[in-house]
Amino acid sequence: MAIIIYSLTNCPKCAAAKAVLKRNSIPFEEKNIDEGEENKKELASKLEEKGMPEAEVNMPVLDIEGTILEGFDKEKMLATLKEKGFLKESP
Repeated sequence: MAIIIYSLTNCPKCAAAKAVLKRNSIPFEEKNIDEGEENKKELASKLEEKGMPEAEVNMPVLDIEGTILEGFDKEKMLATLKEKGFLKESP
């Protein structure tokens, strides 16, 4: 899967990020870190590779073909999706 969203249960920003992807018909894989130790370890590993301290990261975390975005910044998210070819025109 080209897009993975690491989320938390009952996280409004996580829901907002997923809604942007769904609204634009962009397929993604969700990995809730509350629901699996493996998901949490995978996220920690990716953050470590990027030099991002896990304790300081805002949720959600999106992995868009290797580009890591943390927190919900709609404009940055849309710009990255467009740059990676997931959006053909401005939403």
